[in-house]
Amino acid sequence: MVAALRAGASPIAVPSTLRDAEVDRALRRMPALAGAVWWLTPGSPPPVEEPAPWLLLPASSLIHVSALAGLLAAPAPRGAMLAPPAAGSDPVALVPAPLVVEIWTDLAAGRPVGALLARRLAESGAGAREPTGPYVAVRDASDLPRAEEALRATLGIPVDSGVDRYLHRRCSRWISRLLVRTPVAPNHVSLVSLAIGLTAIWCFWHATAASAWLGVLLYALASIVDHADGELARLTFQESRLGANLDWAFDTIIHVGIVLGIGVSSGEGLMGLVVGLLAAIGVSLSAVFARYLPREIAVGPTVGGLLRHIANRDLFYLVLLSFAALRWLAPSLVFLVAGVVVVGSQAYWVGCLTRILRPRP
Repeated sequence: MVAALRAGASPIAVPSTLRDAEVDRALRRMPALAGAVWWLTPGSPPPVEEPAPWLLLPASSLIHVSALAGLLAAPAPRGAMLAPPAAGSDPVALVPAPLVVEIWTDLAAGRPVGALLARRLAESGAGAREPTGPYVAVRDASDLPRAEEALRATLGIPVDSGVDRYLHRRCSRWISRLLVRTPVAPNHVSLVSLAIGLTAIWCFWHATAASAWLGVLLYALASIVDHADGELARLTFQESRLGANLDWAFDTIIHVGIVLGIGVSSGEGLMGLVVGLLAAIGVSLSAVFARYLPREIAVGPTVGGLLRHIANRDLFYLVLLSFAALRWLAPSLVFLVAGVVVVGSQAYWVGCLTRILRPRP
């Protein structure tokens, strides 16, 4: 149902034979989806015949909306279906309205129509399209691990860095898997991430060798929890502009607070505070202007693409680890890390602003 709604299908007709307490409990967490669902009962009247085709998704398959892109992109007056992931799988199909009316009685009653649908589509000359994303037929319990693995593969986002993929996501998925069946909302998880991040900031403020390393660990934990809130939102169809803005704001607060702490720890009195404030201002402006970089799509490297590529946590981890190592081994040199943050952050936001203001063809 989530895949159907994300593909733009509404209303979403579902046989009531598939409805149970767990489905209702999940839908209560997804008001937008619940409002689009039309529960069918045996004898439900067929839809008024319209030229628009129907997207038929078998309940026995796990399919991500990205897998439907090729199916929905091209016109298909005779219908179209995805190449099945396994022999005997029910088709995922874009079906002309007259054929839907013809099999409506079985659809409303929740009776299997896969074989008949595949045969009729083949007879009409419907085209077969390759899936462009995760698509797994689930016919028995042995298929569940593959389906779950395919679902986990959809939880990342295109801007994930190496540390995100190999550390944060591997840990955050355990949290998401635990929370997805609870009433916890993504914004609650974001608040937990902020609380852990504030504790990390405290560790970097006038840091000792021990507190600096503890701060690195707490920052990593805050990042893992931060990834879990987005995963939970995508799994439960609770993405929102408010959630995205909160996520950005909390990330910025944590990063600004940490570099301010690094600056204060790098020097005595007013000098350390000034360095920390310069670093904090640079990181704040970088976070703001990075949001407004043009989404360049071009062959080969572009300035905007480079700026987007380096705006990730990998370099920030390098800063934190360098600071903790120097605080432990050579305390007199920690000012070098603060200086790098000041210069690098100022250069970055200036580069972002220059790219944003550059005239476009």
